[in-house]
This record gives sequence, C-alpha cells and structure tokens, in this order.
Amino acid sequence: MIGAGLLSKLPEVLSSYDAGTALVITDPGVASAGIADRVCGLTETAGFRPVVWDRVRPNPRTSTVDEVAARYRDSRVRVVVGIGGGSVLDAAKGIALMLQNSGPVAQYQGRNRFPNGSAPFVAIPTTCGTGSEVTWVSVLTSEAERRKISVKGDRMFPAWAIADSELLASLPEHLIATTAMDAATHAVEAAVGRQANPASDALAAGALRRILDHLESAVERRTPKSLTALMEASTLAGMAFGNADVAGVHCLSEAIGGRHDLPHGALNAALLVPVLRYQEREAAGKLNTLGEACGTPDLLSALETLSRAVGIPSFRELRVPREDYEPIAREAEQNGSNGSNPRTMTAADYLAILREL
Repeated sequence: MIGAGLLSKLPEVLSSYDAGTALVITDPGVASAGIADRVCGLTETAGFRPVVWDRVRPNPRTSTVDEVAARYRDSRVRVVVGIGGGSVLDAAKGIALMLQNSGPVAQYQGRNRFPNGSAPFVAIPTTCGTGSEVTWVSVLTSEAERRKISVKGDRMFPAWAIADSELLASLPEHLIATTAMDAATHAVEAAVGRQANPASDALAAGALRRILDHLESAVERRTPKSLTALMEASTLAGMAFGNADVAGVHCLSEAIGGRHDLPHGALNAALLVPVLRYQEREAAGKLNTLGEACGTPDLLSALETLSRAVGIPSFRELRVPREDYEPIAREAEQNGSNGSNPRTMTAADYLAILREL
C-alpha cells in the first residue's frame, strides 16, 4: 500500500490476524516523534495489545535480534509491526523470523537456512530509501566479527507493507537526501547488474525517474507530491533489487558499515558514482538504456549533480581510516552480491576505488 495517509489502514490490515499481542519494533527517534504511539493506538483499535521495543540502533545488531526474540518468543505474539527506517525494518524482520526459530540469528546467514517460517510482519517505512518493506532479506551487523551478514529466505517477505508518504514530512533534510540516494543506488545497481531482467529494469527505471524529478523539491519544500514520489521510488527500487540484486556499491558500503557503523544511505550515496565510473565500460549499455528511460542522456553526471545539490557528503568527509582499506576491499570481494557486478571485481579493484577516493 503506497500513498499519503495510508497508516490509517493499519487496523484493517491487522484484522486478518487473531487478536493478541502485537510486538511493535522501532527506534528512539521514531518513538520521540510520536509515530510509535500512533501505531500503538491503531493496533489497539484492531483489538491487539501493543508491546513496544524502541531501542533499535542504526546498522542493527544480531545481538538485538537475539535479545528481543528470546524475550518475546513465549509471549504468543500474533504479529510484528516494524515502524522506522531500514535498520528498524531489517531488525524487525529478523525478530519476526527468530520468534519461530531457535538459537542465534547468525547461524541462519545465507538463503533459506532456517527450519521454520516467520511470524506475520507488517512493515511501515518512515524513510524513502530502504526498500526493506518489500524484500526477503534482513541485513544485520555481527559485532563479534565487525561485519554485516544477510539472512534471507522465501518466508521472510513482510506480509504487508504500508508506505505512507506523510511519514516523510518530519524527516531532516539530510535524511531525505541520503535515503533517497540509497534508493537510487538500489535502482541503478539492479539495472546494470548481471541479474537484471525486464521486470527489474521497469521497476528500476520507475524508481530512478521519480528520484531525479522530485528529490530536490522534496529536500527544499517537502511538497506532498514530491514526498509521495520518493516513497513510491523507494518501494519500487526495493522491488527492483529484490528481483535482481545489488552490486559493488553495496559490497563496499556493507563492508565499511560493518566496521565503522556509518549510515548505510550516506555510504551508498557517496560511493554510487565512483563505483559506476570504475565499471563504466562494462555497464555503459545498461546505463545508457536506464538514462534514456529517465530522460537523462548522461546518467552518471546527472547523479553527480543531484548529489551535490542535495548535500551528499563526499567519501573523504566520511573519514574511513586508510589502514582499513585493505580488509574492507577483501570483505567487499566476499560479499554475496559481488558476482552481480557488471565487471568482475576483486579485492584489488575495490582497493583501487578506495585509494582513488
């Protein structure tokens, strides 16, 4: 469900489940903005008893998923509601899974490795970048290993996604910018990668066109039209990479984020054009096709210009320590999405990009 004001439909969504406990997962910022309270009120309207966990951190930890699942596994939770950005939705998706599976979530890293299904999960994004509301993956940070892991499976898709663009109105400008550029990264990597297909191409083009047309006005004026376009873009881009894959930008950003707890959207935004420039020879045809679909003949230059206009920080400003470049490059090569790159990428290639930046 995508559009303005659709959060009010939550009781109707919940009516398809037996009444009982609704576990509401969020973060301190969403809670302090009063949005979690509104969600709790709507769950009560549907006959549920809301229980709130509001301590999800950016780049959510496996330890958080394990802790919350262990606490509520025997509480007869009927439905999990995640309300927040990508970190919250990934954590909530992992928690919904682990309510019905035992042991640490890290043991299920990979695809369809868990024996049981997932508790029903309703995803409500409050940013315009994650796409997690329409994907089968929970990306979590293993603190012990200082790296990100992906737990994914056919039974991990949210049962419902309520993408209410009115929830974007209170976002700070920099979060609108970085999360939307995260969605742009999802769209572009889905389109240029080796797993691209006609369905993902159409979704990617629809998402990116909306971002190119509306991001500046959303940052500057937060018009309802521009915010709705960005929420649509985020969800479409999530569907695009869910039906294809991401690639080298994410390989690097996840390796860096696992080590240094930097914002995923800001990392993707800073790395998007540099990684694509490095792969431009192999990706040129698909970039041209995507640019034509968006009415932009030079797509990489358009993305560069847009990033500057909305204040995306440069990679240098993110202050990633140089002594970590080599282990980051090795981890990027080991990422499960490395094989989707349009150009075969080794640790040496990733290291070359980092050093150039």
